[in-house]
Amino acid sequence: MKNDNKYEERIICFIDILGFKTKIDSTIDKEDDIVENINKINELLLLTRKELDIEGNMKFSKSKIATQFSDSIVISFLAKEEGEIIYTLLDILTLIMKCVMKGFLIRGGITLGKIIHNDKFIFGPGMNIAYELESEVANYPRVILDNTIIEKAKECPFKYGNSRSEEESIMGIVSIDTDNMYYIDYINKAQQTLNYHDFDMPQYIERIKSIILENQKSKSISIKNKTDWLINKYNNFVESTIEKDNLCKLRKEGEL
Repeated sequence: MKNDNKYEERIICFIDILGFKTKIDSTIDKEDDIVENINKINELLLLTRKELDIEGNMKFSKSKIATQFSDSIVISFLAKEEGEIIYTLLDILTLIMKCVMKGFLIRGGITLGKIIHNDKFIFGPGMNIAYELESEVANYPRVILDNTIIEKAKECPFKYGNSRSEEESIMGIVSIDTDNMYYIDYINKAQQTLNYHDFDMPQYIERIKSIILENQKSKSISIKNKTDWLINKYNNFVESTIEKDNLCKLRKEGEL
């Protein structure tokens, strides 16, 4: 019988929707509700519930649990579950891309740690680490994962795979950033997922561009710093595809 008062070693994903407070503020004008903007928030939250299977069906996982509160989402599953890391990374990549198409960006942290996660409680030292990764280390609109995730994936590959194939699959989703952190690369490694969901790559990249341009209007230094990171990723993509697509580089504020 499972002891609900004992920690389990689980992979923990803490995800946050950036700019959610601003979107909530836009749902009311003085004392009047702005129904159109409320509907957009509803659609976004329903999207996250659907993509991450928060209703609790979890057809393809034996141990995964997902909990949503406001704009934050926690996903966890037993670290020993075969192949589940790659499946969850793909789910998060898909969620990021669909949120981009709706004008939202995602930040998050993924780690391995001890936690109690059930339909009543979420707590434990692993939860603290995942939250700190999201709030203090990720910094930019990216979902980062520490080295323990890739090593654990190699230890628990899909039953028809091996450690090498599992690592190769993960590196088809993540990249190493300038600070040596692994992150889910929703720009340079988005093409295959876009094809699967019948998204158009130029349309997707233009949507990222429109988010950047909108964020550049903000008076918040924090938002502008996050936007500068995204501009760099966008421009690197443009430089690698400039001969194939009619894309132009973006400038950071203050640049000539």
